[in-house]
Amino acid sequence: MTDEEAAGQRLLLELRAREAWNQRDYENAQHLAEELAAATLDASDELGWWNATFLVSECQRKQGKMQESWATAEILGKHPLTEGSKALSARVSTRASLALQGTGNLALAVAAARQGVKDAAESNEDVNVEIDARAALVAALADSDQLEPAWQECLVLVDILPLQPASKYVGQSYWTIGNVAFLLGHITEGVAYHQLAAENLSPTNDLDLWARFNRASASLRLAAGVVGPETLECIERAELASSIVGGTPRDRLELKLTRAQWLVLTGQFDAAVNQLGGIIAEKQLLASHVAAQAHFLLGQALSARGSTNEALGNFRVSEGLFLQSGAKDRASAAHALIRGIQEVPS
Repeated sequence: MTDEEAAGQRLLLELRAREAWNQRDYENAQHLAEELAAATLDASDELGWWNATFLVSECQRKQGKMQESWATAEILGKHPLTEGSKALSARVSTRASLALQGTGNLALAVAAARQGVKDAAESNEDVNVEIDARAALVAALADSDQLEPAWQECLVLVDILPLQPASKYVGQSYWTIGNVAFLLGHITEGVAYHQLAAENLSPTNDLDLWARFNRASASLRLAAGVVGPETLECIERAELASSIVGGTPRDRLELKLTRAQWLVLTGQFDAAVNQLGGIIAEKQLLASHVAAQAHFLLGQALSARGSTNEALGNFRVSEGLFLQSGAKDRASAAHALIRGIQEVPS
């Protein structure tokens, strides 16, 4: 095979991988990207290998293979191209942070995101890289209950985003900012930022992302005690979009968890117990802090039904998983409910 023929084959592999990505066929995209990475390695094309391997990490994350995605990002981080470029280093650290969040390893996720922000700020090559890194840092801080530091990062993002109105990260960044506002109890601001997110996200461009946004928006509204019609509409939009795109098993479980949260908060405890039982049966697919939330909600539903011993067991599991993830505030909330049950005379 001539060099020109080999180059043509590599180009065809890249086009097929990108097409599979655009079609949300992430498993096939990963296989094609891995084949492309091997071909570029044989051709001593370091930049081609880097881009193909980065796509592998992204495909793994999209399939919910968070440990694998993190491991691939670690390989990229040690490559000379990454070590020689602050912008590339920022992209890798950001992707590592997102994968680590998916595993529930929140302390490492925060550290990786901070490194991404530092490298992006120092590179001055592309503000989009910095926006992406800061949004990942906000998400990691919020997941680990560091809400005030998360909000300070949000304020930086709020200043940057209007400078890049066409950035593909704008919608997701407003989504993240709204999440933190909800968690801090700033309901009006949370609704406003999620509205900005909705205006910058399109179900036509990415139905899967639209489903995940509506699920997350509903979940944060519920956490803030907002159970009105708009919250139910978010859940229903997410369920409809998910029924079309399918999504990963993890995505489907997280959406069921949001519906269960709504059932608990609206007093439909029997339905909530049934829903949560099915989720917990597959909790190995979830990040540890998300599995903790399922046990926490089940404890609430069981307690409301008078099943005190079962509720206590679930609150204890919830506390342990929250502590394992580094979500100390939510672990404290579970512990308070445990003590409340134990102090009630039998």
